[in-house]
Amino acid sequence: MAETKPPKVFISYAWEDDIKTWVLDFATRLRADGINAILDQWETAPGDQLPEFMEKSVRESDFVVFVCTPTYKRKSDRRKGGVGYEGHIITGEVFQKNNHRKFIPVLRKGKWAAASPSWATSKLFIDLRGDPYREANYQRLLDTLFGKSPTAPPVKSDLRIESTDSVELIEKISDEKQPPEPKIEKPKTETSKPSTQKIGVGGDVSDSVIVTGSNNVINVGTQETPSPKPEKEKVAKPVAKKEQPKKAKPPAKPNTAIIVALIGLVGTIVAALISSPLIENLFERTPEPTVIVFTPPATKTPSLSETPTKAVTPTKAFTPTATFYPTEIVDSKGITMRLVPAGEFTMGSEKYYDQRPVHQVYLDAFYMDIYEVTNAAYKACVDASVCEPPQETSSYTRSSYYGNSKFDDYPVIYVNWNQANAYCVWRDASLPTEAQWEKAARGDDGRTYPWGEGIDCDKANYLPCIGDTTEVGRSESGKSPYGMYDMAGNVWEWVNDWYDSDYYGSSPSSNPLGPASGEDRVLRGGSWGIYDIYVRSAVRGDVAPGFYYYVGFRCARSLP
Repeated sequence: MAETKPPKVFISYAWEDDIKTWVLDFATRLRADGINAILDQWETAPGDQLPEFMEKSVRESDFVVFVCTPTYKRKSDRRKGGVGYEGHIITGEVFQKNNHRKFIPVLRKGKWAAASPSWATSKLFIDLRGDPYREANYQRLLDTLFGKSPTAPPVKSDLRIESTDSVELIEKISDEKQPPEPKIEKPKTETSKPSTQKIGVGGDVSDSVIVTGSNNVINVGTQETPSPKPEKEKVAKPVAKKEQPKKAKPPAKPNTAIIVALIGLVGTIVAALISSPLIENLFERTPEPTVIVFTPPATKTPSLSETPTKAVTPTKAFTPTATFYPTEIVDSKGITMRLVPAGEFTMGSEKYYDQRPVHQVYLDAFYMDIYEVTNAAYKACVDASVCEPPQETSSYTRSSYYGNSKFDDYPVIYVNWNQANAYCVWRDASLPTEAQWEKAARGDDGRTYPWGEGIDCDKANYLPCIGDTTEVGRSESGKSPYGMYDMAGNVWEWVNDWYDSDYYGSSPSSNPLGPASGEDRVLRGGSWGIYDIYVRSAVRGDVAPGFYYYVGFRCARSLP
């Protein structure tokens, strides 16, 4: 007999001192009760890659129990830190697989509305607040993890009336003849004593079911059957004479003779008028019809003695002087950039709170890298002793990545914001602003993805397409309107702005530069390790500037 594996449960929580201690005890109890609880405090060590651990734990576990507190809600909603990263993974998997029951909320601190992430507010939760928490609630969690659910009691099938017999009885009685119509001369009637008769339905005669009237109304009571009437002498019945309806008179036929006489009279009069000289003169004096042609009034030419009225000249609309820039350039470091022309575009979306409101933004023209910065391009800056090497030289599935010529044309990763910014400055460029990045990705028509609508693995590298980075520019069908590649998926990309979830509500409508300060920097574009809803062009990520896991970038250059 095959051995049943214990359920594997990953525990997601915010690193608060009291919660961290409570979760350790909670996970220990779960393991003692037969649950394979996965906890970062047991599974990770210094030097491990936390994003890799989180992604693997969420995807490979049978359940994810997330411990809800106000701090957990804040970090998850703002996509901040490890909790925010796990929130991306969880919501992406729910969207992709619709497996809501895999993710079980446990309320540990505060009220539900103040502790639940925005994506989990409609979920049923397990209340484990208090010390000690209610044992019945913990047992309910165990039953859920072991796949046990309350069993509904059986439905009792002992019915007093069998439906088949009832239908037959109703049909039989409803087919009875209706009583004869009353006669004009009503004889005297005698009131007969009703006889009581019980009708058993389905063999049960303990009670009576009576059907009365012609509408099949079932009443509970006794059936009154009229006694047979005594025979009486036959009396000649007067026959009532039926009154025939009067026929409507047909319409009278017109008198033909009169009509003919009238026509003759009219004809004689007309002939006399035509031959009359008066009529002839009348026709001769009828003038030709006048044709009226509208002619606009002529413009008055003033004489020398008159002062001419000054004509009003319409104001011309302002048209800026066109400056023509090449569509594509190659900078001094050999990197190809494409032009994004000046103009307005639609920024934001209604999907998440930090992408609202949708608004119009004007940007001056600028250039942006066609590709994400590659390993080879970044290495040139390192070799020039300007840039620092990436924090890691491997990738998710490759032990040798950066510095390996096989992957020269793959995006550089494991670089933090400061490293990315230093590289762009070395090229006399900068990291793009958040607005520049979004316009370059989606154009000016408000599309969802760089290519338009809908997504598949031929257009972008996202979960579950490849499972690691791919060569830049792999997909021709995934280009943006201005010719940039990989702006959806492959690697997250740094931009210049500080992050503020409410910034769109007060940002300038022209060339916004982002908040003046903040704690986190903005990431854009999603990556190979995240689901399709997070590679939309309007999605905003935010992490501390020192974050570097699987993050890359590209550069931009403003025009004078």
